[in-house]
Amino acid sequence: MRGVWLCFVGTFIFCAVTAIRVNLPDDYSHPIYRQYKKDRGRAFPGVSWITPDITRDSPNYGLRVDELSGWTPTSRSTSYKKTRRKNDTISFYTRHYGTRFKRDLVSGNVMITQHFTEKIMTPGEDISLQCSATASRPPRFIWERDGVVISSNTDSRYILGQMMSSSGVGVVSHLNISRMRVEDGGLYSCIAYEGDSSTSHIARIDVYGPPYIRTLPPIKVQSGDSLKLRCPYYGYPISKLEWEHKGRKIVSSLLPQHARYKRTNIISTQNAKRRKRQLFEPNEDGMLHIPRVLKEENGEMYTCIVYSPSGEMARRSFEIQVVEAPELDELRMGTGLKEGQIVQITCNIMSGDPPIFFSWLKDGMKIPASLKITERSSELFSVLIIKRVALEHCGKYTCIATNHVGKVNQTADLYINVAPKWIEEPTNTSLLLGQRGIVYCNANGYPAPQIHWMKRDAALGIWRPVLDLAGGGVMSYPNGTLIIEVVSLSDEGMYACNVENGVGDALNKNLWISVNKPVHFESLGANLTTKVGLPLTLSCRPLGDSPIRIKWSLDGKPLEFTSSRLTISENPTTNGMKSTINVNYVEPRDGGIYECRASNPYGVAAYNIYVKILEPPTPPLDLQVDSVTGSAAKLSWRDTISTHVQYYTVQYATNDYMMWESAKSINITRQDNDIRQNIELRDLQPAVDYRVRIASGNQVDLSPYTQPVHFTTLQEAPSSSPLGVQVQQTDNPGELFVTWVPPPRETHNGPLQGYHVKAVPRISGESGPNDTQTKMVKVSSRKGKQETTLSGLLKNTRYAVSISAFNSAGNGPFSLPVYQTTREGAPEQPPLGVECRGVSSSSLRIAWQPITSHGSSLLGYFVHYSTDDGPWINITSPHTELYLQALMKYTNYTIKVAGFSNYGLGPFSYPIVCTTLQDVPGPPAAIKLLVSSPTSLLVSWKRPDQPNGEITHYTVYVKPVSSTSAPQSYRVESTQESSLSRQLSFPLTELSTGRQYEVFVRAHTAAGEGVASSRVHAELSSKVVAGVASLGGPVSAGVGSSLLLVCQCVGAPPPRTVWYHKHNIITHHPRFTRNHDDSLLINNIDQSLSGNYTCLAKNLYGSDSVSYEVSVLPTPEPPTLRVTSHKNALHLQWDPPRKINGKSQKISYNLSWKEANGSWQDTWSNKGTSLQGVTEYTLQGLKCGTKYSLRMTASNSVGSSQPAYVDATTLGGVPISPTSTEWFWSNASHIYIQLSGWDDNGCEITRWEVDYKEYGTKGWKRAESRIPSPEPWGSPRAAALGALAAARWYAVRVAAENAAGVATSLYSYATTTVNGESIGPPSEFFDLNMLVIICSSILLIICALTCVYILVKKHNHSRLTEYRNSLTAECKSERSNVTANTPQSIPTEVNNRVYSTPVHLTADTKHELYEISPYAQFAIGFRTFGHVDNQEVPSRVHMPGNSKSRYDSETSFQMRSESEDSDCVSRTTTLKSAPRKACRVPHHR
Repeated sequence: MRGVWLCFVGTFIFCAVTAIRVNLPDDYSHPIYRQYKKDRGRAFPGVSWITPDITRDSPNYGLRVDELSGWTPTSRSTSYKKTRRKNDTISFYTRHYGTRFKRDLVSGNVMITQHFTEKIMTPGEDISLQCSATASRPPRFIWERDGVVISSNTDSRYILGQMMSSSGVGVVSHLNISRMRVEDGGLYSCIAYEGDSSTSHIARIDVYGPPYIRTLPPIKVQSGDSLKLRCPYYGYPISKLEWEHKGRKIVSSLLPQHARYKRTNIISTQNAKRRKRQLFEPNEDGMLHIPRVLKEENGEMYTCIVYSPSGEMARRSFEIQVVEAPELDELRMGTGLKEGQIVQITCNIMSGDPPIFFSWLKDGMKIPASLKITERSSELFSVLIIKRVALEHCGKYTCIATNHVGKVNQTADLYINVAPKWIEEPTNTSLLLGQRGIVYCNANGYPAPQIHWMKRDAALGIWRPVLDLAGGGVMSYPNGTLIIEVVSLSDEGMYACNVENGVGDALNKNLWISVNKPVHFESLGANLTTKVGLPLTLSCRPLGDSPIRIKWSLDGKPLEFTSSRLTISENPTTNGMKSTINVNYVEPRDGGIYECRASNPYGVAAYNIYVKILEPPTPPLDLQVDSVTGSAAKLSWRDTISTHVQYYTVQYATNDYMMWESAKSINITRQDNDIRQNIELRDLQPAVDYRVRIASGNQVDLSPYTQPVHFTTLQEAPSSSPLGVQVQQTDNPGELFVTWVPPPRETHNGPLQGYHVKAVPRISGESGPNDTQTKMVKVSSRKGKQETTLSGLLKNTRYAVSISAFNSAGNGPFSLPVYQTTREGAPEQPPLGVECRGVSSSSLRIAWQPITSHGSSLLGYFVHYSTDDGPWINITSPHTELYLQALMKYTNYTIKVAGFSNYGLGPFSYPIVCTTLQDVPGPPAAIKLLVSSPTSLLVSWKRPDQPNGEITHYTVYVKPVSSTSAPQSYRVESTQESSLSRQLSFPLTELSTGRQYEVFVRAHTAAGEGVASSRVHAELSSKVVAGVASLGGPVSAGVGSSLLLVCQCVGAPPPRTVWYHKHNIITHHPRFTRNHDDSLLINNIDQSLSGNYTCLAKNLYGSDSVSYEVSVLPTPEPPTLRVTSHKNALHLQWDPPRKINGKSQKISYNLSWKEANGSWQDTWSNKGTSLQGVTEYTLQGLKCGTKYSLRMTASNSVGSSQPAYVDATTLGGVPISPTSTEWFWSNASHIYIQLSGWDDNGCEITRWEVDYKEYGTKGWKRAESRIPSPEPWGSPRAAALGALAAARWYAVRVAAENAAGVATSLYSYATTTVNGESIGPPSEFFDLNMLVIICSSILLIICALTCVYILVKKHNHSRLTEYRNSLTAECKSERSNVTANTPQSIPTEVNNRVYSTPVHLTADTKHELYEISPYAQFAIGFRTFGHVDNQEVPSRVHMPGNSKSRYDSETSFQMRSESEDSDCVSRTTTLKSAPRKACRVPHHR
């Protein structure tokens, strides 16, 4: 009950706030109330208390005292009548039209933090209204339009949603309206509720259109109150609003207009007064204000009229109903009540208009059912009846009377006198020494009894209050609980608990409190250190009451004293026991944690002793040289395991006969957290051979030294950094362009081989070493500016870029960092953990993990969702949780999520599929009722178009039309549904002939029974007309499949059936089969068999028919793939499938891939599942620079397409080897190779192999020196060839392998002399005589081959020239023959001939030039193609062109032949075969 209470006191124009700090015990349960009341005749101030919520863990200054109780508390002897008016609000706006002007002095703990504004819309547009509110608990929202609540049933275009805000504090609600209409305009309000508190925001949304006024029910108002009446109009623009009363205009307002209309702020009112007391106050928004409404005005009408600028007008009248608020008499109940009597509490109405509703409260809360209180109410009074009054019935009872305009209450106290009774009677108790002790003594009664604790003073023999004897640390609570914070030995003794309340006899109980001492230690443990071979004593002293038991253990295992080396002794002491372990001589296995565990009946305690055994260490293991520079060397070794090591001694000396006694020694401390110990030897001389050894040491002694290890220092690296470093952004995210100038020449310390460009990200002022990127750049020019581009960096990140130069000796210092920020990019990763579940039958909840993407300012998420055959719908959300509303019931939805930033959209997550929940089904799609016999009916129906779930069964209802009794029902299982016709039928038998029956069907799902189908009627008759029970409708089938069309017939006599296809009778067709049950089977269906099918049944009494609309679905087309190559991935894109009949296809894709000589592998998963609705995919995890084959097929419900193949190669290639030996360096015994000289060509080098051999030898040797990985700060990698002879030439073979392949290169390099001098080229290894012989032999072979080639060429040329000349003569001869055979010189019978020897064309050669047999080439000539004037070419000769290309006359044929002669000659020049080949003549090009 602690905290700050705020008192708000306010009148109509004034409000005061007073804060009172209250500090009371935690168990104090009586609330604090304050009430202020002024004299009658003046305004009563509203009094409200705001207090911290004591029922919560944290204070909440938003809870009103009167909200907790529902009424204003008063004293026991006074009753106060309080009138609370409904829908009180602090603003002048009233939520419902016709409510009175009211104020709420305290708005509660709800606050609107974000809201929508006024808007003007055009019909057909979409709008989204949003409100955000915060409260102590998440509030709930209600949306209203012109005072009418908006729900999901208002209109299908209205979608309501509510979610938690992104900060986790507050709730966001939105109202989305699609395709707005003019009737959607009006005054919109969002109201936030939390408990009894609420707040709201209103704004007007106008839609262009003619004016109209909505209807409102009669407006109820209390007599004497003021009334603000707002006209619920819509339409835009509205130029004027008027109010009329009894045919007279009382208010006229010119409303703000559209920009194209003239705007005025003039407000005109008619000064006609209805009464002297009445004044109609106008408002800018056309609100009618009546300051005071009297009872006599009940039923009067007020009319609102609105005008548009174009002259359109709308009017509507509203009725005012004046109601009196109720008034209560004082509550009546008996006096001098005793426990067990009957009590009646009566609440009477003095005045007020019905209907009046009564409710009761006890102590400000609803009356619990456990009190067994009966309420009896009538129109004007209410009575509470308590048949047996008891203590739990005591309290404040409040009667609340409510009607349409007001709420009043009366309060009275009910109490009875009850003697105290034990709730928890105290008993003898044992407390533990040093612990917190609690003793309970509790009783009830009325008035509340007083509880006192007494203790008997053992010295004086008298009883004294406990608080006087304790001296602090003891508390006695009002509920009788006695608490001793720390129990001591003096707290033991005889205690008494006394209870009394002045009614009846007091209660008294004596009890004995004893104090027990649990076992404990004065300290937690100790540490001991000793050497091997010395004696050791371990002891522990537990304190506490007897009996005490002690157990010893070592490292968790019990100690066994089976050896004489270990002995144990235990001796009791005055306040406990002492246990001692004696070890005669210590062994290494005696080290560890010794635990002495002591226990008695009151507790358990442990005492730990940490024993460390010291012994001389063993030498270190695996001493090796990790790295060598020009002036330093790094050594590492593995620590010994058997003994404890405290330090190491390192000795090193040169190899020129220096004794170890004169060597340099270094002592270093052992690092406990390192697996391998290491040291760096500094200030060494460059290019000098060293030997080094090491020994371990501790407090006992030093171990022997290891065998010496030899190493040689290297040349010095550059001593200065590059100059003039500049860094600039590029247009691509994650890239920086860097330029610099080489360091001064005198600081190179050797030829520069390249540079290392280091980029370190700076995130929150600190560097991230794991994200540091280093790039090696070769020297592009010995002089001038250098430049490079750093890619693959973090996006939107500030980088510190520094550069160092390196040569064959190593890496120089880095330059001072230059700072630059990369450009922002889109998110690189899709959201993870996307999950979805159905919330209701029309909503889904989607949640995912947030994207932690560096380099992009994440703005929100795109959520795409669609049905199996529907389009993608996009919705954005700033949060990681989203509720999709207004979805189709029991439908699969495919969902994928992607993040987006200012740069663009990131990758989508893998699509997931979830389903909305089931709901009651819709009505069956179709129903048909037929008379099957004089006493039976046959009803058939189709599945509902909206099953909204799994159909479990159907219920068929049947009853005579003239009957008023309930219909008879039949259950039909859904398993009876025909898989071919997709319909059900059910016979109704044992019916009465001549009666008319009504039949309807309902479907059932797990959610319940659905909507009834349409009701069909049939009258039983002795004449059974032919009927078709099948319902027909649209049917689809895949191309190449079979389809069965059912025609179920009834009738007497049995009808005859006829099938029609597109209104043509089906007789005999190889693809149609008529079955005995009148069904039609269509085999191997294709598009030609689609269309309308009708089955007609006919007998003597009539006919009936059923029609099917058959559509044929094709298999999908193969996708067209487009591939974009990356380093380790291939990005595939393909076009979505085309629509069929305006509908999208449900297509799934299967993607497989393989390497050049590998096997096919599925992409989506190991089981080869398909992916739907995706038009692009990135194949990750591929090898760099490798060729891949891709195969994709598209599948739908009909089948799969032909596979589409494409080959693509990832970016990169095999390593590029240097062309010179500038990356080599040597001394007298080693050759060092800087592997940084090899360009990886875009693919990381994964393996190196270095072989070497001396000139003049045959066998290659593999380099044994370890090739180190790149060190931090990007030092170049190197390979060393050791144990070489001085002043010798060697052949070096370096193989570099990456994912794209292996690059092998050969080099020649020599070691220096002992003095470091270079030697000459290896000419002495070559035999000059052998070189002359080899060169001469090569020249002779080249000359012989040249002569043979000249002879063959000359022979072929002579034969080709002879053949060309003969062919030219033949062509000229044929041309002269054609010229001579003109129409004038040829006889008529010859001229009319069509020459034979036709040319027979084949499919493979119909578009080619035709060759004529060489044995008849001059006999036929051009006559083969000759014809008379205007005569058609023989039909069997195929012409690639059309009839326009034929020769219409001999003249044109002659001109064509002359032009083709040149073609003939030109083609002969290119022939390479024998001269007997005929000339190719073009034919009708």
